[in-house]
Amino acid sequence: MAGLKAPGWREIKKLIRHYGVAKFDQMRDPFEVLIGTILSQNTNDLNSRRAFESLSLKVGVTPRALAEADVGVISDSIRTGGLYNIKSARIKEVSKSLLRRHPDGLGFLRQLADEDVRNALAGLKGVGPKTIDIILAFSLGRDVVPVDTHVSRVSKRMGYVEPKAKYEQIRASLEKVIPKGMRVRGHIALIAHGRTVCIAGHPRCAECPVSVRCHYYRTSYVQSRRGK
Repeated sequence: MAGLKAPGWREIKKLIRHYGVAKFDQMRDPFEVLIGTILSQNTNDLNSRRAFESLSLKVGVTPRALAEADVGVISDSIRTGGLYNIKSARIKEVSKSLLRRHPDGLGFLRQLADEDVRNALAGLKGVGPKTIDIILAFSLGRDVVPVDTHVSRVSKRMGYVEPKAKYEQIRASLEKVIPKGMRVRGHIALIAHGRTVCIAGHPRCAECPVSVRCHYYRTSYVQSRRGK
């Protein structure tokens, strides 16, 4: 990236405006957000939402209900979300673990600092830093940038971080660039960009609203066009 000026807040602000990031609910139940995040893995928003609604109706989305439910019942309830056998086993195991560790629920997380929340949820099988940061952002209203595959890809291509940057490096770099109060909206805009334009494989650089400050565009894409 030497010799190329790195992108900054201006580019992310432009993405927020471009994709029209709407208001969102930041005060959902932490456990519901956790289960919703598991259901969202490797599927689209519509299918994961349907799976969550079905699970709510047929089983109930509480640690006790899911810990005591037959894994086959959970699996049948979330079929629309894909990978239902894997997700159902994970949901049951997480629910049992949380019921043992925090029998009174996760409401206490609201009183903890961000790092204390991360420590409280650390070690749960299938619950990594992204899931915890999603709980922080969308349940506890914290000013963090969860990093999913889209956020990671866009950040690396644009030049916010090096290509081999790990999760915490990406999150820290983006939180330095995005001002307080705008980080969750920045997260949503980066996901929208990764899903529609800066896609895996062959990004649609000609359609990109921030290509002028994108490292990938100014190197790989422009050079490939010159070679034609």
